[in-house]
Amino acid sequence: MPILSRRQPDESGPEPHRHRQTAESFGVDAERYDRARPPYPQALVDRILAASPGRHVLDVGAGTGIEARQFQAAGCTVLGVEPDERMAAFARRGRVEVEVARFEDWQPAGRQFDAVVAGTSWHWVDPVAGAAKAARVLRPGGRLAPFHHVPQLPAELIDALAEVLEQVAPDSPFNPGLLRGSAVDAYQPLFVSIADGIRQTGSFSEPEQWRFAWERTYSREEWLDQLPTFGGLTQLPADKLAKVLDSAGSAIGRLGGHATMPYTSVVVTATRCSSP
Repeated sequence: MPILSRRQPDESGPEPHRHRQTAESFGVDAERYDRARPPYPQALVDRILAASPGRHVLDVGAGTGIEARQFQAAGCTVLGVEPDERMAAFARRGRVEVEVARFEDWQPAGRQFDAVVAGTSWHWVDPVAGAAKAARVLRPGGRLAPFHHVPQLPAELIDALAEVLEQVAPDSPFNPGLLRGSAVDAYQPLFVSIADGIRQTGSFSEPEQWRFAWERTYSREEWLDQLPTFGGLTQLPADKLAKVLDSAGSAIGRLGGHATMPYTSVVVTATRCSSP
């Protein structure tokens, strides 16, 4: 889940990429992250590839390799760039080639790609510098396509999380209260920021959004397995995390021991122009 800051965004829009400590904390339990985080809809992978000139893919913020393995299964050659060595090491065990670096600092060494993707990780990248780096490494006609999962949490679970986090971690950047109402609407400032960064390079077609709707039913155990992998919770002390898990578990118990969550996977995408 992308970060939802408690801070009121200023005129420049959301800037989660500045939360570097959170951005590079997910490797604290890479095995859990890979086990608990859901993959992306196959239709999303297929559409990106159908709109790209080839199957040489750069995966930014590759993490444990979840989306990289999906693109490999679709016949792609994938190179990952990941700032956390622990996540990169896990991805390599799954036969994903990964280089350790922040994308803004990564050196492509003349390599070019048909698509630059990012699975629920582009919010950790400076939207302008990242888009400019993508323009450098994409072939003309290549596609930049960062995408994010947006889950619509049940109201009971949102309320429970918001209440317990206010008690144990009032300064946490993770703010589930913003998900009341439409989660996709809550994330629009992030998607607008990504599109604006792409526009500022002057190297891409007009950005557009592709949306893919699906749903997943979680048991109480499955949801509590995934919850500690969310940004802002990865750094909580064990005693505070235990209180968050207890509150969330009680909320799911009141829902009957499981929760069905609608998801929208949103792609913000544009094509590299033939000339800058």
